[in-house]
Amino acid sequence: MYKYFSRLLLLFSFVFLISCQESSSQRLGWSRNNLSSFSGIAMTMPYRIEIGKELSRDEKIEVHNLIDAVFFEIDTIYNKWNPDSELTALNNLKAYEKKTISPKLASFLKRCDFFVQLSCGKFDPTVEAIQQLWKRHLEKNTTPSKIDIEKLRSSIGWQNIVIENNIFYKKQDQTAMDLSGCVKGYAVDLFVERLKAKGYENTLVDWGGEMRAHGHHPQGRNWTVYIANLDDLDPEHALAYLPLINQAIATSGDYLQYWTVFNEETNQNKFQKKSVTYFHVFDPVTLRPLAITDESIASASCLASDCLTADALATMLLMCQNMEEAKALAERLQKAVPNTAFWIMSRKDIASRDK
Repeated sequence: MYKYFSRLLLLFSFVFLISCQESSSQRLGWSRNNLSSFSGIAMTMPYRIEIGKELSRDEKIEVHNLIDAVFFEIDTIYNKWNPDSELTALNNLKAYEKKTISPKLASFLKRCDFFVQLSCGKFDPTVEAIQQLWKRHLEKNTTPSKIDIEKLRSSIGWQNIVIENNIFYKKQDQTAMDLSGCVKGYAVDLFVERLKAKGYENTLVDWGGEMRAHGHHPQGRNWTVYIANLDDLDPEHALAYLPLINQAIATSGDYLQYWTVFNEETNQNKFQKKSVTYFHVFDPVTLRPLAITDESIASASCLASDCLTADALATMLLMCQNMEEAKALAERLQKAVPNTAFWIMSRKDIASRDK
């Protein structure tokens, strides 16, 4: 099932736990009605983990340790911002310089390969070099020259990455990876799977809006999230509530980080300034950040069996230029990946609603 909405409906622009409005006085490990909650901030993003039972002191310590271990793993293996991470070491390699990588990273990159092929190259973690070039300019309200962009073209593309028996090398010096298109979802999966392995069967995990549920709420119902308007997070004004039945959901949007630049253009022999607003997702084909237009996708959400898949597919949909392209991609993805559903909103939908 895929859905697209116009006028009044804004689906999954923000997704929150129904319990998100709990008092700020509630502390880490707080329990009520056989529900234990753990929350905090990791790598600048808030997380919340709900466990459907009242935990003993030793169990709380066990869960705290598990949380620390998962975030440590994400930071030290997959985080490009960590200068000592395994990913950073790969990004710093010279062309054809070989390095043995951990089985965990090798497995993750193989999952990435599946999504690259599925998207026909639109989802591609090797955008890091072009991303950094653009960000250096956008932060100064400028854009890079066509010459500087083209210099990096040969370094962009998943074909530059080779993994053979956990031996990694790349074909271009400047090829570098950014795994943010799906690593948050992967982290959520790690939490759920490792909590299950410890015997915690009823859990709901949220990190930065990527969510996965397993089992049931202690009240016997399904874990439930609500769908809020883009500009109204009040659960009483929610558009819909969605039960997560051993499922995950992820949302990608154009509202998290963006830059507006003004370019001089000649029109009828006169100079005029035209503004363009770019956001944080980069296209490996055009070598440009996506721009917010009247037709562009503002928010794309995916419901899937695991959160890595939901995260990657939502990112793919956000990269579509308009609703027609997004609908066609959603139909193709649903045939290729079982048990998925999609909710898509365009900037045109918002404009129609606001009239």
